[in-house]
Amino acid sequence: MTSASEPTGYHIAGTAEAVAGPLRHEALSFDWDGDDLDPLRRMMSRKGVDLETAAQVFFKGLPERYNMIAKTDLLPQVQARCNLLDSIHRRIACGFYLPDPERGLGHARGQMQLWIERQRVDGTAGRSGRWVFDNSLLDIQVTGPARPIIVQRPVEPAALDSLWKRLARMLRRERQIKPPCELEN
Repeated sequence: MTSASEPTGYHIAGTAEAVAGPLRHEALSFDWDGDDLDPLRRMMSRKGVDLETAAQVFFKGLPERYNMIAKTDLLPQVQARCNLLDSIHRRIACGFYLPDPERGLGHARGQMQLWIERQRVDGTAGRSGRWVFDNSLLDIQVTGPARPIIVQRPVEPAALDSLWKRLARMLRRERQIKPPCELEN
């Protein structure tokens, strides 16, 4: 319960953290080696997972073990693990997981920077792993200004009127330009 002196915004942020907290804890405490991966797959496909949690779960799956192994060369017992790592990587890379405005990448920032540095070194040696992160993409997601996901363009009534006027002029011109058919006489 909040006191009367507590700001309203603080209470709302606390409520959002309370909702995301159990999901975050459950995802981070998941045992990649012992548990079935389907519950983690379902957790990571939810919209409430933030970027920091997703990156921590990705690195907890030990992607460095399988990063340089081609998908066709994987042993059957690790295919499910790599498929889940593929899924988490795609969602991180495309911006599905939004950063918490207060934390950004938080505790996963160091791991992410180390991963990006390793992939840069691999690139100079002519190698590329299967999970490549773009440094500028992650910097934009974490440090960029807050932006709405869906932007609705304002429609001015004058623009609609001019559209109808243009259509009417086109129709009138079409009637005037159309030559009379000589065969009809």
